[in-house]
Amino acid sequence: MVKKYILSGKTSQDFATAMLNKPQNRRQFIDPFLDSLGIEITEFLFTSGSVSNFVSIVLAQSDENVETLCNIVFASGNFSNLNWSRAFEAEEYKKIFEVGNEKMEKYVSALQVAGSN
Repeated sequence: MVKKYILSGKTSQDFATAMLNKPQNRRQFIDPFLDSLGIEITEFLFTSGSVSNFVSIVLAQSDENVETLCNIVFASGNFSNLNWSRAFEAEEYKKIFEVGNEKMEKYVSALQVAGSN
């Protein structure tokens, strides 16, 4: 099953230096690399943020593929930080809570064990 992920990060000083010396569309260089990991980009955006100035939405088969992508990109020095998280459509998220609703009664909290609840 293909899953959706959000990547966000802050580009580095090295990235800015390289882009100022030779402006380029980074997307065209990234696509072949992503294809090799079986990852598809749906959004690839640079933003005007001081904490984070890049966001991307990608589709991938596994968390491991996305983690591999982020480790390689981070190691390149183009980002000072790079994070990813799994994203869920509303119906997917509802199903997560349906499972939680069914299993909730089996959970015993620390307060219950301590006799405070």
